[in-house]
Amino acid sequence: MYTKSMLSLDQCQAAITAMIADYNKDTSRRPIAMAIVDDTGNLISFARTDRARLMAARNCIKKAYTAAIMVSDTVDYAARLKDQGRTVADAGDPMLTALQGGVVILNPDGTALGGIGVGGLPTGVADEEIARVGLQALGL
Repeated sequence: MYTKSMLSLDQCQAAITAMIADYNKDTSRRPIAMAIVDDTGNLISFARTDRARLMAARNCIKKAYTAAIMVSDTVDYAARLKDQGRTVADAGDPMLTALQGGVVILNPDGTALGGIGVGGLPTGVADEEIARVGLQALGL
């Protein structure tokens, strides 16, 4: 019989809370959205700061989805695509994105548990930094 580790709602909400707290350290930042998905890309937890734009919300979900499905941080996925001379369109999945700001959530044994995505800041690097705060808060 197989057993499968899963993210709990409590873990995911704690990660969202940690990302919001980190975001709030700099009140001059643009509004963001944050999402956590399971290993199949299904949404577990989502939040957006006040006045976050629609594209930030859509992109954070796509970033989390891509990290989970591709079992890779989105920045690494984008680099692989570039090295192969391909684009996300080649995969045929409109939910995939090559935008930085998605991080994969791995079990200690290396299996994927899901992904975290953050969107809305001017650079993907800043989005990824906040996503990593959430990853740390999961306590894996």
